[in-house]
Amino acid sequence: MVKFCPSCGAKLEQKYNFCPSCGFDLRDVDAEASSDKPAETYTEEVIVCDNCGEENSADSKVCEACGAPLKGGHVEKVFKEKKKVKAKSKQPPKKQSGSKTPPSKKKPAAKGKELNQKNLMMILGGVVVVVFIILWSSGVFDTAETKGVMQNQFNNQNSGIDLNNIQRINDLEAKIKNNPNDTVSLLELAHLKNDSGLYEQAIMDYQKYLEKVPTDADARIDMGVCYYNLHNYDEAIKQMEKALQYSPKHQIGYLNLGIVNLTAGNLEKSKEWLKKAVQIDPNSDIGKKAQELLDSHNK
Repeated sequence: MVKFCPSCGAKLEQKYNFCPSCGFDLRDVDAEASSDKPAETYTEEVIVCDNCGEENSADSKVCEACGAPLKGGHVEKVFKEKKKVKAKSKQPPKKQSGSKTPPSKKKPAAKGKELNQKNLMMILGGVVVVVFIILWSSGVFDTAETKGVMQNQFNNQNSGIDLNNIQRINDLEAKIKNNPNDTVSLLELAHLKNDSGLYEQAIMDYQKYLEKVPTDADARIDMGVCYYNLHNYDEAIKQMEKALQYSPKHQIGYLNLGIVNLTAGNLEKSKEWLKKAVQIDPNSDIGKKAQELLDSHNK
């Protein structure tokens, strides 16, 4: 039975005393703790602001982003994913006499990231801001000084760098510099930069990793998410479709392709990918989310 590290979710393809990805002590972990589902999903009801597209909690009366009154009738369920992570062992792994060092080239099984409606709303909100700035610069509204304040405020709202990850990123970069073939550290570095909003840097690290491990569909899906967040929809679609060549049953990949094509204005292609996501497993959270999007197309 395939097992996963309870700390980082790395796939354990054989029995280890310590996780080859994060060093977590696996010796005292009960067999039931190694689940074949490293992540769990849940849905959340939100109200989408008609003015700026921001998601708000279902009981909100005023938009938390722009302050506009919420009508309360536009409630959507948003698919989200969270990982079950146990605290890492405080003691570094000790070398066992006569035992082999866990191989560093084993790649962790990283679950492909799912594009949700919040990303879509952020992009639509960005379009509104761009139009607003164009009108402002033409003199329709106010002075250039006020326009600059508006642009800075928008940039600050979209900053997603997690400062808690900076030290770990620096450590991984130094480690990879000394050992360029350490694919486990390289993939972890790409994921950290992706989660921190450093999408361009994350793409470069994913590319280096995929040159060594081209069949990792999860990593390629995650790189496609980075392109999506940079509004490069053509490249996002290209990478996600290539990932499905290696993993034809990658349900999140089909869902993400549906969302990317929808954002790019390819409505019919979006429907095709969403239908395939539903066909794989209509009862899963991913399948239900894909069906909700299909139903919204038909309204």
